[in-house]
Amino acid sequence: MLSPAKVKEKALMALSVRKLVERGWLTALLGYLIKREEVEVRLKYIGDLRLQRKDFGALAILTYYATTCQPGLSEELAKTFSRSLEPRRAFSLLLAGLSLAPYACKKQSTGNKVSINMSPERLSLEVNGVSAAFNPNCVDASLLMGVFTKGEYEIPEVLSGLKGREVIDVGANVGDSALYFVLNGARKVIAVEPLPNVAKCAEENVRLSGATDKVKVINAALSNEPVNVPCSYDVSSSGVFTTISSSGPCKVPGVSLDDLLGMINDPYLLKMDCEGCEAQVILGPERERLKVFEHIILETHPLNSGVSDEKLLTSLKGLGFECRLHMEKHDPKVGGSIYHCKKSKPRQPNGAL
Repeated sequence: MLSPAKVKEKALMALSVRKLVERGWLTALLGYLIKREEVEVRLKYIGDLRLQRKDFGALAILTYYATTCQPGLSEELAKTFSRSLEPRRAFSLLLAGLSLAPYACKKQSTGNKVSINMSPERLSLEVNGVSAAFNPNCVDASLLMGVFTKGEYEIPEVLSGLKGREVIDVGANVGDSALYFVLNGARKVIAVEPLPNVAKCAEENVRLSGATDKVKVINAALSNEPVNVPCSYDVSSSGVFTTISSSGPCKVPGVSLDDLLGMINDPYLLKMDCEGCEAQVILGPERERLKVFEHIILETHPLNSGVSDEKLLTSLKGLGFECRLHMEKHDPKVGGSIYHCKKSKPRQPNGAL
C-alpha cells in the first residue's frame, strides 16, 4: 500500500502532465491506472498521439520533476519541438529534453548554477558553465533517462572523487555517460563505442558540448580481434546492441583493456555497459589489469554472456574489489543489474588503519 506521501506525489504527477494535455487527460489517466497498453491524448502544440502506457507514465514523471525547478519548461519544450515536426518525433524530443530536468533540479537544489536550453537543433544542460549538449538526431529519451533521471551512475562515493580524474567508458553509446562524467568533473574520458553511426553521434554530441579536449571517442569494440557490425543502427535501439553475436558489413577494430590504459595516466574509473563483453574482461587474460582502477561500474548481461552475476562478482572479489548492487534493471531482453565495485584497501599489519 502506498504511503500518503507517495499518493500525494502521484497525484501531483498526474496534475503536472495535465498542463501538456489539451484533450483526453482524464481518460488517459484512467487507462494508465487500469494498465491499458495504449492511451490517446492531444498534446499542446504537438497534436494527437497514441502513447504506450510506459510513455504516458514517463511523461507524467518528467513533467512533475521539471515543474519543481523550471515550471514553464514542459510547455516551452512542446512548443519548441512542434515546429515542422511530425507528432511522434516531437513527442520523442520532448521526452528527451524533459529527461534532463531531474538531474538539473538536484544540482540546482544544492546551490549549483543550472540551465536547460533547447532548440530543434540542440538539447543542452549546463551546470556551473560545463555543458552536456546533444543533437536531437543523435539521442534518445531512454538513454538520457537512464543517466540523468534514473541515476545509473549516480554513486556519491565515485562522483565525490571524480574531479580532475580520468575515466574509461566502454559502451559509450551517443556519449551521454561520458558527458555525465565530464559534468561531474572528469578531466578525461576515453569513450569506446563499436557502432559506427552511433560513435559519430557521440563525436557530434561531444563537439556540441565543447568537450573535445576532455572526451576522446573511439569507434572500436573491446575485443582481441576486429568485429563485424551494422554500418547504420537505430540510435533508439543501440543501448541493447551486443558485439557478442553481431554481424554486418562494417568491420571495426578491436581494442584491449591494455590499449585503453595506454591512453590515460590516471585510471580512476572503469565503466562497462557493453551488453556482455564485461564477462570477457573480468574473466579473461587481462583481468589482472583491472586492479589499477579505484572504481568499476558495470552493468551485467547474463542472457548475452551466459555468465552469472555471482561468477563475475567472485572474480572481482579475487582481484581485491568490494562490489555492491547499485540498481536492478531486469531488462527482459538482456537481464542484468548495475554494480559498483570499489578497490579494497589492503589490511595493515597489527590491525593498524
